[in-house]
Amino acid sequence: MKTKLSLAICSVIWTLMLITNCNMETFCKMTNAVCETMNTSWVLIHECRLRAISRNITTLNIDITFLHPAHVIDLRLELKTKAFGYRPSIFNYTIDACTFLRQRKHRVFMMFWRIFKDFSNINHTCPYVGKQIVKDFYYDPANLTLPIPSGDYVVLFTWMLDKKPQFFTNIYFSFYQDIINV
Repeated sequence: MKTKLSLAICSVIWTLMLITNCNMETFCKMTNAVCETMNTSWVLIHECRLRAISRNITTLNIDITFLHPAHVIDLRLELKTKAFGYRPSIFNYTIDACTFLRQRKHRVFMMFWRIFKDFSNINHTCPYVGKQIVKDFYYDPANLTLPIPSGDYVVLFTWMLDKKPQFFTNIYFSFYQDIINV
């Protein structure tokens, strides 16, 4: 028992020494964006595309028009990882977006909100009507609050207006961490 405990303590100390002597470089690049409406009488999607800024940086632009006022908006968020096809969800949450925008209490959605809010005009409470824009969204990996392993991922957003799925937004990205000795 003592050897297991001392081995665990030594491994923790070695890991801490390794972390302090290394620089961790993190890359997060969006690789694809897919937006599709299920009901063109409610939602029109004018633009949903990635724009390459450099080899490792892409920005996301989305331009959507709500044709009718949306008073009840539910958002389903799924994160999946790719391993011989996309695996079952790492997490899957559904939230009342109108309540979240009034109170901002859900931890997972708050993480996404902090990353997203500066690039969009979706920053007020319900109802939503007219143009909704995401312009030049770029994700800085330094803002990541949850550790995730390197790999390819997809974030699936399903937007339900008045309790009916109206459109979805799928964002594919690659996330890699490189450890470089200093």
